[in-house]
Amino acid sequence: MLEKYEKWMSRFFTALGSMFFIILVLMTFVQVITRYVVNISFPWAEEFLRFCYTYMILFGLLTTTQIQVPLLRHFISQKIHYGWLLSSCLYVIMLFTLWILLQGGLKIYSMNMNSYYSAFKISKSWVYVPFVICIVLESIRIILALIHCAKSKALGEL
Repeated sequence: MLEKYEKWMSRFFTALGSMFFIILVLMTFVQVITRYVVNISFPWAEEFLRFCYTYMILFGLLTTTQIQVPLLRHFISQKIHYGWLLSSCLYVIMLFTLWILLQGGLKIYSMNMNSYYSAFKISKSWVYVPFVICIVLESIRIILALIHCAKSKALGEL
């Protein structure tokens, strides 16, 4: 189940991140050409590019697995008989940390709900939506990995 979830996340968010990257490159190119060649500037382009850049980075983060320390993983697998238990404890610590980050992300989102971009007239809080999405989806991945680790009694990814 974990492999299916990671494969789906990787495909879906690679496509989304790539789409935002292409839009970012094309819109920047159009903005440069119109500003310096035609001497026309679009006031909404900078705000639009900020959204694309934010979403591209955050969706790109969802395509990668967690960073692990190979030395720690080797030490746990060689020296500790119940390495899967330590791995499970680290998953719980990661979930707690993500929960704290989620609370902060929701607080920042709600603080910016009444602040609007000048060109789009939409709330600045929309820039923080991918942050919340990333935390929720990463939490789902960690929960699935924790369940897999507990069932198989094998050392999971740290």
